[in-house]
Amino acid sequence: MSVSFYGFNLTQPPFKDNPKLRRALSLVIDRDKLTTAVTGVGEAPAYGWIPPGVWNYTPQQFDYAQRPYAERLAEARRLYAEAGYSAAKPLEVELRYNTGDVHNRLAVAVAAMWKDGLGVETRLYAEEFRALLQTIQARTDTQVFRSSWVGDFNDAYTFAQLLRTGFALNLTGYSNPRYDALLAAAVDESDIARRRALLEEAERVMLADHPVLPLYFYVNKHLVKPWVHGWTDNVMNIVYSKDLQLAPAGT
Repeated sequence: MSVSFYGFNLTQPPFKDNPKLRRALSLVIDRDKLTTAVTGVGEAPAYGWIPPGVWNYTPQQFDYAQRPYAERLAEARRLYAEAGYSAAKPLEVELRYNTGDVHNRLAVAVAAMWKDGLGVETRLYAEEFRALLQTIQARTDTQVFRSSWVGDFNDAYTFAQLLRTGFALNLTGYSNPRYDALLAAAVDESDIARRRALLEEAERVMLADHPVLPLYFYVNKHLVKPWVHGWTDNVMNIVYSKDLQLAPAGT
């Protein structure tokens, strides 16, 4: 129930009102390579926003999630050119992230993919998490930033609300009336099938706008002895000791 992502500052150039550029940067990120060669502890590549395993929900994906990388790269280069950038006039962007070995390696890898695929010049800026959060919330200097979200409860809305207009933790400044209307309708809907359809449509609307770059979904890692009974994996990673017991000796 957790997603790691890069967010765009949608209140300032170059990403404000520039969905083609945002899509181009997303297209060239090889998320499968990130989870195998950079993070490497079982994370799932994120081609959507809401993680798998959420109750009564089918996670949605970018429309290019299953396309060959060569096709994605060709589209990205076309969109990059249409956004006004080229080898002679490359995009110069700053990527901010909180200090940490994995975050640093991830930033280096993504910057290399942008450089190799499109010619983007990326400045990497690592800072302490509190300072990063203050910079993001100021929405002046930040262009692309690293963040994550952990679901508060097992429902798609805990992720969907993060990008609602005016929500306090909407760090990107994303605002789409259609998206907001779908969320509002889902809140008022008592039929779980219709509510699910509304939230899934909202995710598709948001993914088409590319306000965020989901990178991977986290995993929980545990070592459980075979004689410990009552352990059950679950997306909320909650296991109560009252449900656990040790097998009798010799069994």
